[in-house]
Amino acid sequence: MSSLRHFVFEHRIELALFLAILLLASFVRLYHIREFVVFLGDEGRDALVVKRMIVDHDLTLLGPTASVGGFYLGPVYYYFMIPAMILSGLDPVGPAIMVALMGIATVAILYLVLRDWFGPFPATIASLLYALSPGIVTFSRSSWNPNPMPLFSLLALVLLSYSIRQKKLLLTFASTLCFGIAIQLHYLGLLLAPVLAAITLIQAPRKTWLKLIPVEIFGFLAGASMYLAFEIRHNFPNIRSVIEFINRAGATTGPRTYNFLKLFYDLNRFNLESVLGKNLSLPTRALTTILLLSAAIVLFYLFKTKVIKKIDSPIITIVIFWLVGTLGIGMYRGQLHYHYFEFLFPAPFLVLAVILSTLKHKYLRLALGVLSLAVSAFFIKTAPIWSGGSNLLNQTERVADEIINLAEDEPFNFALITPGNSDHAYRFYLEINNRKPLPIEDEVASQLIIVCEQDIEFCNPLGHPLWEIASFGKAQIQDQVIIQPGLNIFKLVHDQDSLDRIGKPAPRG
Repeated sequence: MSSLRHFVFEHRIELALFLAILLLASFVRLYHIREFVVFLGDEGRDALVVKRMIVDHDLTLLGPTASVGGFYLGPVYYYFMIPAMILSGLDPVGPAIMVALMGIATVAILYLVLRDWFGPFPATIASLLYALSPGIVTFSRSSWNPNPMPLFSLLALVLLSYSIRQKKLLLTFASTLCFGIAIQLHYLGLLLAPVLAAITLIQAPRKTWLKLIPVEIFGFLAGASMYLAFEIRHNFPNIRSVIEFINRAGATTGPRTYNFLKLFYDLNRFNLESVLGKNLSLPTRALTTILLLSAAIVLFYLFKTKVIKKIDSPIITIVIFWLVGTLGIGMYRGQLHYHYFEFLFPAPFLVLAVILSTLKHKYLRLALGVLSLAVSAFFIKTAPIWSGGSNLLNQTERVADEIINLAEDEPFNFALITPGNSDHAYRFYLEINNRKPLPIEDEVASQLIIVCEQDIEFCNPLGHPLWEIASFGKAQIQDQVIIQPGLNIFKLVHDQDSLDRIGKPAPRG
């Protein structure tokens, strides 16, 4: 206890800065989070699956569908959501808070690791900028399966680095366990495989390979066990779909360009856009150029002066992660989205810490500290938390309440007219209120409730070609509720010549 008090006393300024960074990271991620939670079709689908796991004990080994390719991820994100949904009383804000806490944990781990590797100054600057970077904060404030990727990517990287230097196989196991989890969050987590393999083969002594590699494989199998259990049970449908997608023309059949310098530059610029947020109009080309030139100069200096004396140096770990991860994503020829880079979000800040670690002049450090504070103040000032959120949770809950009121206590079918959403978010709130709509393919009810997410001039439900509406039969509008411009609810009942449909199935055909 006395040694702990002595450490706190000796490092009280550093400890205060660390706690201040965590408080800032918590504030920008948790402030008014309920108002900003995105809760549309995909989020409603996830909440509905987890609700059924909790309430109906309907467990699953199948995760969310991938955005491209027609295959599914593993279910690990659903199992992460379970305690959050239970603690929040099935309120979808619970998983969003869970993701925010994972983002705060990522900031803490980044600081502690960089402090151990390079000292308090690089750790403070890099973790502060990571904590407040607008793009990272935005992804940390909503429940979506790719959003915990930075945490598990960073853990996989640093645990393997420590395991090699400390010769602890338990850390090796934990590293690839995180990798197995990462591939269930997003398939681009597969790019951690060449990263971890390169770190093992380059940094670990050859005589340890026979110990390390089996433990790495075992750790991965444990982390991906739920995903692999589904694949083995069903003859590997998703793995075969992924392989087919990779081999499909125009997918991941080679690099986007064979000019690897240009490729590396463009991908780093895209990553910085993802990290900094597309709405700030920051000079990402200039920032990318500064980062790459500074890194090249620093790395040349470190190797030239033999500052890096051991092959298992953390600097080499960071370079491998940065190079292999960035060029790995360059193999993907499809359209790149910002969330594809989430596994690489820590990379610019790790590289920044390497650069800062070489700067020893106190006045230069002071100037960079002041600059980082100014940038941080700008990030906080321009954060979207100061404007009103969309209040999607409250709005969706209100729509569900109006549906229940319109349906009264009678069974009903349900349909959604939308330019691009799905109805899962509404169905979630209907189910938790024990007013689950009848599937029209099982039974046509006496009434059909329709939500239209378009302006009223595009919202004529009578004769609409949507399958759920057409299958209901000839009908008339009995009631209508306008929640706000662009959000209308209709109650349809049968005309006399379609009453015979009631109680019969309307199979898709």
